[in-house]
Amino acid sequence: MKRIVIIFFIIFISLSCTAWLDVKPYDKISEDELFSKEDGFLKHLNGIYIELNRDMLYGSTLTVEMLEIMGGSYVIGTDNSIWGNYKDLAEYNYGTQYWRARMNETWNKAYSLILNCNLLLENLEKTSVRFTGENYKLIKGEALALRAMLHFDMLRLFGPVISRNPHQKSIPYYKEYTLTPNDLLAASEVAQEITNDLLEARILLANDPIREGAVTGNRNLRLNYYAVAALLARTNLYFGDKESAYYYSTEVIRAADEGVFPFVDRSLVTGSPEDPDRIFSSEVIFALSHSQRNTLFKNYYDPSRIPNYVFRMDNSLMSNLIFGGGAMTGGNQDDYRYRVNWVATGSNRYYYKYADMNDTGSIVNTMIPMIRLGEMYLIAAESVSDDLDGGLYYVNKLRAARGVAALPSLTQENLQYEYIRELYSEGQIFFMYKRMFSRILRSVNEKENPQPSDALFVVPLPDSETEN
Repeated sequence: MKRIVIIFFIIFISLSCTAWLDVKPYDKISEDELFSKEDGFLKHLNGIYIELNRDMLYGSTLTVEMLEIMGGSYVIGTDNSIWGNYKDLAEYNYGTQYWRARMNETWNKAYSLILNCNLLLENLEKTSVRFTGENYKLIKGEALALRAMLHFDMLRLFGPVISRNPHQKSIPYYKEYTLTPNDLLAASEVAQEITNDLLEARILLANDPIREGAVTGNRNLRLNYYAVAALLARTNLYFGDKESAYYYSTEVIRAADEGVFPFVDRSLVTGSPEDPDRIFSSEVIFALSHSQRNTLFKNYYDPSRIPNYVFRMDNSLMSNLIFGGGAMTGGNQDDYRYRVNWVATGSNRYYYKYADMNDTGSIVNTMIPMIRLGEMYLIAAESVSDDLDGGLYYVNKLRAARGVAALPSLTQENLQYEYIRELYSEGQIFFMYKRMFSRILRSVNEKENPQPSDALFVVPLPDSETEN
């Protein structure tokens, strides 16, 4: 008897009239019925995108919350009654019952969605359904890219520091729909599987409508052609292949130069608009769409939460290095990234990136950035040559688009500051430190900055995996 596919779709926000985002809720449906029509494949794929917004994945854990604490982005206090389990995480104590459970939850959800990608891919291979236009290739390409992206983030979180231990066992890589546990693979083997999936996805997405020269049909809310290229830039840099990282990052930069992902218009950010574009939406290559995105601000950043915990950067770090410190650090309070997102209340500054716009119905008001143009400039800067000064052009072009002066030279520290300015609250900073095997910057006092170690960077595999 055909297995019953448990579908996790929920009512999604109203976006454009495009069929790609027309999701209707339902509970369960037979596999034969679901995949008997093109619409069923689209619904299943949409359901995977929707589930990425869950709190245990990119709805908070892998973006604004857990990973950002691990990356030193926030001041975590010492009062247990306020900070609770966050104190353990800030000390990289991954072994507590609470954080073991949280990591287990993230792992299980990621692999659940990976298996749903595989279910979709298997049915695509055997279907007799006639697809409209390029939809077969778009669906397959996006599913492969989603599978690669989820494996990549599990590798970055639970795998070894790949530059130091590429042959160490890491995570399993699932390419089939199965409930039988797969063996753990060496990190280098997982890296190759991720790369293979992304390369195939890029070929399948060659005729993506986004390549016509504009973000049409909300394709930046999907893993579109350029998002896959950007993921190849990100993954190749992480895996140590700088030549490929440079190739793919500059492919995206060229597309941006041609108008696909233009730098944000200053007037939309600092020109006192009623609705400042705090996420620089024109530059977002791929974003999730979350109808309740404002809860990220309310739950984590809103100063009215005091005396409960509120996430914010250390004031001295912000003033003296990240958005201050002069020409040597590159910090400047005229930086658009500072002016639009940080609001002073008393002696502290609070982060408003995810606060509601006045136009709450705007698609921009729902976007959680996953990959943005600024990261491509930083990857290009880091990978263009062995000498960091060779990447100065890319960093300074990005800085010009942020309203600040050029750097005279580029060091690893200055590059890290730029990553923090550009990607704060997007779940990438911890992975930057892990990739570089660098101390984690959370204070101007170097003694307070955690030093690199495998114990700090390698999260133990979840109980659900080790028990299997």
